[in-house]
Amino acid sequence: MTRSSVPQTPDMDTLRHELAALRAERDEAVSARTALEADLARSAEQASTARTRADRAVIRAEARALAARMGAVEPADVVRLVDLSGVTLGDDGLPQGLDTIMQAARESRAYLFTTPQHVSGAATGTTAAGPAPRAGDPAPFDARTAGARDVRAAAGAAGLRWPVAN
Repeated sequence: MTRSSVPQTPDMDTLRHELAALRAERDEAVSARTALEADLARSAEQASTARTRADRAVIRAEARALAARMGAVEPADVVRLVDLSGVTLGDDGLPQGLDTIMQAARESRAYLFTTPQHVSGAATGTTAAGPAPRAGDPAPFDARTAGARDVRAAAGAAGLRWPVAN
C-alpha cells in the first residue's frame, strides 16, 4: 500500500465543525416540523369550525323550507323560535330529527301556522304552476272580438283578477 492510496482523514476541528453544522440543520428541521404540525392543527380546527357553520346553515335553511311547506306565516320566525340543536345532518346530507321538531312547534305554537292553501302562481306572483290542463282543445280566445264579460270570464278561468286595480 502506498501513501497515495490511503484516504486522508480530516482533522478533529473539521469534524467538529461538520458535526455542529449537521446538528444545526437537524434543529432547523425539527423546529420547521413543529411549526408545520401547529399549522396543520390550526387548519384542522378552522376546517372543523367551517364545517359546523355550514351544517348549521343547511339545517336552518331546511327548517325554513319545511316551515314554509307546513304553512308557516313567517318561516324565519318559526326557525328562530325552535331549538335546532338536536338536529344533525346525516351521511346523505339530509337533516335528521327536523320533522319531529317542526311538528312539535306546529302543535305548541299553532298561531305561527296557517292551513297551506294551494293557489295558482298567477294569483301569488310566484312561478308555481296552476292545475294541469284538461284534455281536449280549448276554445281559442280572440281579444279583438271579445266583450268585457268574455274578458272577465277568461281572466277568471286563468286565475287572474280583472280589471286590475292600480
